Amino acid sequence: MLLSYLSTHISPAKIWILAFFGLAYPYFLVVNLLFMFVWMLRFKKQFLLSFGIILIGINHFNAFIPLRLNKEKIHETVKESPNQLKLLSYNVRLFNIYDWLSKPGANQDILNFIRSERPDIICIQEFYSSTDKEYQPDKIKKFFSGTPYSYIHYTYKNKNNTGHGIATFSRYPIINKGVISFPNTSNEAIYTDILYLKDTIRVYNNHLQSVQLQRRNYNFLDTIRLRYDDDQIREVKDISKRLKKAYIKRSTQVDSISKHIRSSKYPVIVCGDFNDTPVSYSYRKMGKGLKDAFLSSGQGTGSTYSGIFPYFRIDYIFHDKE
Repeated sequence: MLLSYLSTHISPAKIWILAFFGLAYPYFLVVNLLFMFVWMLRFKKQFLLSFGIILIGINHFNAFIPLRLNKEKIHETVKESPNQLKLLSYNVRLFNIYDWLSKPGANQDILNFIRSERPDIICIQEFYSSTDKEYQPDKIKKFFSGTPYSYIHYTYKNKNNTGHGIATFSRYPIINKGVISFPNTSNEAIYTDILYLKDTIRVYNNHLQSVQLQRRNYNFLDTIRLRYDDDQIREVKDISKRLKKAYIKRSTQVDSISKHIRSSKYPVIVCGDFNDTPVSYSYRKMGKGLKDAFLSSGQGTGSTYSGIFPYFRIDYIFHDKE
């Protein structure tokens, strides 16, 4: 509860301190659970200390692993109806053109997965198109023929109207669109006003500041050993500096988007890659007054980050109560 309050009431220059706590929260939780059970098995009253710490942070626990008292099956909570709207948000990492996934055909797997889900609205971060036959804009649009309306905004654009950026595809007409740009970064947000069942909804598709770790940082994290030598300390400092810089940049980006959301005259859906945990300023500020779709219908840890650190949910879909 204290972290929740502080995450929306301290200055952006200091917000990175809380963000580090958010990054470490799952591990603090596991350690306290282990201590609690060990002390309980030994009939030691010290278990109350760990139990109390977990209880104080129960709101954060619920944001990581939703707690439900009813036993209703998860897929039965969402009833099929004519008015149902299905939205998919996905950071496709430039369709794997740099082989981050060492799997042949991963790019086609990504496209096939999106199409197989048959969403009404597709929000893609790190969208990519080129003159190559495989990634031509018209070919990608044709592949998503079920969502014929689109808004693609390129952060980096070539002369032939290709590049990479962010994209929203819709089954329903897009009647207005716009971009929320951030200075000195390749990250951005776009919004689209979509005509849906005689009403208009506004969809915000966001890609917030990433940490931009270098290959050497990933190599270090992959083979980390606590040697306490100069090389390791230098690497830890470099990673910490990158994390701090990203946290501060994200806070200003979130402020801009949040202000835009509050001024919307339409009901909103806010989604995308936030690059931040549920115990963060980004999550609290962007989700203020909105419902977190995962907390309503998700299960387990809801991890969306595919990398070295497991159990992190950094991608979200928020929506108006209506």
